[in-house]
Amino acid sequence: MDNLLDRVTSLIRDVRLYKKLSQTTVAESLQVPLRTYQSWEKSYSSNIENLNAICEFYALEFTEFIELSTVPKEMLGNRLAQIFSSEKHYIDEVFAGSVPEDYSGLLPENHIENLIRDAYFRGELDEIILSASRNTSMEQEVALFTGLKRECVHVVETRPIKMQLLKEMILGRFGALWIEGWAKNSDRFSLGVSNGYTIARIMDHMKRGSIGNLQLFPLNFTMTPADFSITATSLISSYRYRNEGRCSESNPTSEAEVFGAMQLADAALLGIGTFSEQGLYTKMITASLGSSQLEEILQCGAIGDLNYYLLNSEGEVIECPSLVSSIGKNQANSLIKSINLKLLSQKADRGCRIIIAAAGSHKAPLVSLAVKKGYANHLLIDSSLAESMLAT
Repeated sequence: MDNLLDRVTSLIRDVRLYKKLSQTTVAESLQVPLRTYQSWEKSYSSNIENLNAICEFYALEFTEFIELSTVPKEMLGNRLAQIFSSEKHYIDEVFAGSVPEDYSGLLPENHIENLIRDAYFRGELDEIILSASRNTSMEQEVALFTGLKRECVHVVETRPIKMQLLKEMILGRFGALWIEGWAKNSDRFSLGVSNGYTIARIMDHMKRGSIGNLQLFPLNFTMTPADFSITATSLISSYRYRNEGRCSESNPTSEAEVFGAMQLADAALLGIGTFSEQGLYTKMITASLGSSQLEEILQCGAIGDLNYYLLNSEGEVIECPSLVSSIGKNQANSLIKSINLKLLSQKADRGCRIIIAAAGSHKAPLVSLAVKKGYANHLLIDSSLAESMLAT
């Protein structure tokens, strides 16, 4: 390599390959478009902040990363092995379910989550995921509590697991099995997909070709050049082009097509978010509309969102036209266009399976409100969330 940028470009690719990660996985973790990340591995020309983000993702000091770029190619593998040798200890603790609730001081911020993601995509968490089971007695209790039919509630036992990320990974398998079970005998099965980490993990476990004539469509899309990695369109694209190193816009893409697809949908898959802790939606609002807009939203009483619509403590929608507006309405300045909750409720009344998939006790109040308001008629939740719902 003739210069530093060439060496950095090579190292970005070499470290990813050493960690056995796909370009899609790294792009998702860094919250950048896949094509943007791919360009970094061809000829890095982005700013120092993005290079710092790559270093943080791998828990490397910036100076350490630059030093690695000077290591001869034939010695790089040994040097990386030395640097990352301490990771196995923490992964072993996760396997044992013993990572403490407050693990932030063990390693640099977010690094343990990245270790878990690495292990997940390498298949090293399969034993934990496959050993999980449903809690049928708790399913009965939640059904009685919410008024949903017993067969419309799946509660997955995760109480030995302390990490939110791992709970979502476990839910992914059960969500995929549920959808595949409904669709396996269908000539056509149309599924609307919303945004979120749990939805992404469900899509991970859905085997392409296992569902006859599966038709996927987004329940929302952003109206901004920023391509957030957990949007519905990104998740569908990742599913369609899995491990093929390419990204494409998903169809249908126009508002009319999405609205029409929802009218004919067999099911819709929704994540649910809270503002009790900073998440992707919070970051999206801050990055696109500014911190003052986020503060205004919180002052209006927003406690979370469903399909990007802001909900208050009564489960009512807080109107915020600059942030989100309904697909089919002329609101060109909205950051997000989304199928509105009234239509989802109408579809649920007509027998369409509207599923909320969520993990974590902190989401219990919002999940209860969403079911009470009729926005969903199916629940895929973990035992910690169910336990918290039943305690109210």
